[in-house]
Amino acid sequence: MPPRRRRSGPPPAPGGLLVWSSSAHWSDQARPCRYCGKLTHLRDSKRSPAHKVCAEGALAEQQQEAEAVYRAQGEL
Repeated sequence: MPPRRRRSGPPPAPGGLLVWSSSAHWSDQARPCRYCGKLTHLRDSKRSPAHKVCAEGALAEQQQEAEAVYRAQGEL
């Protein structure tokens, strides 16, 4: 298996990471967002209730945490 190539260029701008234009991300029933607890009709790729902004914030936080671990291990 060839090594993974790092993506070149800056990371996607906030609000530009996830595209939820598909009707598959919509539900007629509002449920609490898994991140903030406020009601939303949106569903993530696993059909869990989540606002797009909340999901992007969680992904950004996970990325920062992963980068910190790699930096601490000297791999970045």
